[in-house]
Amino acid sequence: MAFQRIPPRILPHRWLLACLIISTVSGLCNTSLSQSPSSDSVQSLYAEADAAKARGDLEGAIEKLQNILEINPDLAPVYHNLGILFFEQGKLREAAQAFESGLLRDNNMTASLAPLGISYYQMGQLEKARDALQKATAAQSEDANARLYLGQTLFDLGQQEAGIAQLQELLRQSPNDSRALYELGQMHLKAAQGILRKLETTDPDSYLVHLIHAQMMEGMENYEGALAQYKKAAAKEPALPYAHYNIGNVYWQMRKWDDATREFSQELAANPYDCLAFGQLANILVRTHGDATKALTYATKALDLCPNLSQARMDFGLLLAENGDYEKAIEQYKRAVELSPEDDDVHLLLGRAYEKLGRTNEATAEFATARSLQNKSSEQERSHQEDVGSVH
Repeated sequence: MAFQRIPPRILPHRWLLACLIISTVSGLCNTSLSQSPSSDSVQSLYAEADAAKARGDLEGAIEKLQNILEINPDLAPVYHNLGILFFEQGKLREAAQAFESGLLRDNNMTASLAPLGISYYQMGQLEKARDALQKATAAQSEDANARLYLGQTLFDLGQQEAGIAQLQELLRQSPNDSRALYELGQMHLKAAQGILRKLETTDPDSYLVHLIHAQMMEGMENYEGALAQYKKAAAKEPALPYAHYNIGNVYWQMRKWDDATREFSQELAANPYDCLAFGQLANILVRTHGDATKALTYATKALDLCPNLSQARMDFGLLLAENGDYEKAIEQYKRAVELSPEDDDVHLLLGRAYEKLGRTNEATAEFATARSLQNKSSEQERSHQEDVGSVH
């Protein structure tokens, strides 16, 4: 089976540049003016460089910074700004040389470490990239760009677990970082591909081969392919845990409610403690406006077994609201908000329940939160598409 390969190196684009340009040319370099014996000339060149950069004349700004270095070659911050301008032009070799020159003169100028490491990564010099990016994250542990590229660098060097750990740490700091989520997904996909190739070599007819194929296809939303592979895995290993749940869940994603219901029911016959199967059965009945009493039974059972199922809480609340019990529905929605605060749907449902009870201020607040989350989600999706679109 062939998988589409997505090369890891991403050329500089707007979100990265915005993070790297930490100040204007003049603002950053003024701290070192006292080192210059010709401060008036240097100050004038700073102003000219800053003006050139402001009007988009990067070549002009570079020329002025180089003129400053002819006057005083020991002004370390000038090298940093020169490196940033080269980086913005995609001149990665020149950028790296400038950053290295600045750090040679002032090894405490840690702001240069991240763009230096990223420049080396883009050029494929992974060992140099790793060294610079490790220093960058040590100096500033919350530098998202440095940690993102450190994770990619380690992964590309064959240190897959270490690379994944860096992305996991980044997501611990910023759970909604779409770049980190995307790259972590790519890492897991590549790792799975590697495991799959080994399995196909050692035991090509193993149920595990079909299972991994199924999971990867499901992740790529190839539901027909995933369904076929899950069924092959179940046929090879009749005692495979969660086999019916996996098949049912694919049917659920395909909106084939009858097939999904059959598989979830078979899963519960084999494993009566599968809270996810109970939750999905409840959700199907809610979506299809089926037997509300049965749906309530399923949702209650799911939450008895697994109290932290957000979707089951929402479905339970919906069923209560349909019976006019908005107070109890609100209790369920509030718990769902605690479990999934970024889910705009639950805020919308909570707002409607408040509205039914005449609690206008609370309803307005929830509706505003739902709109804000919807806008945020749309913006993240646009940003993600732009980032993915820049991959070469």
